[in-house]
Amino acid sequence: MWVAIISKHKIKIKLVICVLLLIITFFSVRIIALLGKNTFYKGVMIEGIDVSGLSKSQAKELVERKLNGIIIENSIPLYYEGQTWVLELRDISYGFLLDEAIEKAYALGREGNIIKRLKAIRELKSKKKNLNARASYSKPQLEAYITGIKNQIDQKEKNASVMYKGGNILFEKEVIGRIMNVDSNVNLIENKLIGRDFSPFNLEVDLIYPRIQYDDISGIEEVVASFSTSFNSANINRTHNIKLACERINNKILLPNDVFSMDASLGTRTKENGFKDAPVIVNGKLIEGVGGGVCQVTTTLYVAVLEAKLEVVERVNHSIPLGYVAAGQDATISEGYIDFKFRNNKDYAYLISASVEGNRVVIRLFGKRNATKHKVKLKSVITEYLNPPEAEIIIDNTLPAGTTQVERKPVQGLKVTVYRETYDENNRLIEREKISEDVYQPVRGRIRVSPDYSG
Repeated sequence: MWVAIISKHKIKIKLVICVLLLIITFFSVRIIALLGKNTFYKGVMIEGIDVSGLSKSQAKELVERKLNGIIIENSIPLYYEGQTWVLELRDISYGFLLDEAIEKAYALGREGNIIKRLKAIRELKSKKKNLNARASYSKPQLEAYITGIKNQIDQKEKNASVMYKGGNILFEKEVIGRIMNVDSNVNLIENKLIGRDFSPFNLEVDLIYPRIQYDDISGIEEVVASFSTSFNSANINRTHNIKLACERINNKILLPNDVFSMDASLGTRTKENGFKDAPVIVNGKLIEGVGGGVCQVTTTLYVAVLEAKLEVVERVNHSIPLGYVAAGQDATISEGYIDFKFRNNKDYAYLISASVEGNRVVIRLFGKRNATKHKVKLKSVITEYLNPPEAEIIIDNTLPAGTTQVERKPVQGLKVTVYRETYDENNRLIEREKISEDVYQPVRGRIRVSPDYSG
């Protein structure tokens, strides 16, 4: 009896084991089949397209069609100041890394051990996962495209200008410069391309405002001060230098607090820079030198500056008085050594007009119209005469017997004080200022004599 019971029990156990083995085998086959699939798992999407059950090639063909449509149908309009450029995606080899996206999508449910894979596959069924392909493009092509636009947009800034011509004051407005930074615009457009944002883009352009603008000089209305000096136009080279110096400073604009440098404005006094040989004063003596004559323009400007009551920053008088201006009212320059500088100490702009009219250097300073018509006069007062020492006698064996030759005439020196006087409309003196105290050292004469000269 017990043997029969035990036998029946063994049979039941064997049946259970068989059933369990069948179940395990069934699920094992299914798991193996599931894990060994060569298609995308259920719930996998690429570019919003459900690729469940598709092979890689089938999915690629399907998704590629959609992505090609994006490339064909889209472009990025670029705008600046009413101008439009259309950046076609094909022009920069725009595309998508589809193979990369397919591999990543195909890897879903295929990473980790069996348990992790089964869990991932189960989650995909309940929660679909979409992968988008990364955008790709040619940065060099994009940079070249934006550089081409830059060449159309960029513009050099230009100062507003004013000139005195034919008795009229003529203005030209400023030009605002434009510079487009290629790198910054490329970076911004790259962000749009990566994010598939094909909306219009306003190009970023930096504006460069010139130093002198029309509003700064529009108040230049009339001659504030003027002065002229005469010269010998028969001296061709000196006349040339005078005209050239006038050209170099003509129509110069001085904004408030600007400092004008005569030396810098003229440039190097060389033949290469247009100047010619002409007499210049060196240590009280006239000698030939390149640029002779520019000091007359400097002196004429100096007097006009004094009459306009602009601030003299640097000025040196000549070594001897000049014939074309009162003593103490001259200014000399020597390249890189002596300069004439003045500052526009007013709150409005000034214009320098310099010209040669016949045999005269004419300097006009234009500024703001003044309601009070005051007159300015310069007065030179000689405070002392300085007599030169006795002439230097030099024996010259080349001279004929009993003869002399004056090599250098003596020049009397001076001490002179210059005053600036201001008169009102009724010619009444309202202000007297001391401008300068100058000394012109006397120049010793020099005489050559023959050896037998007794004097």
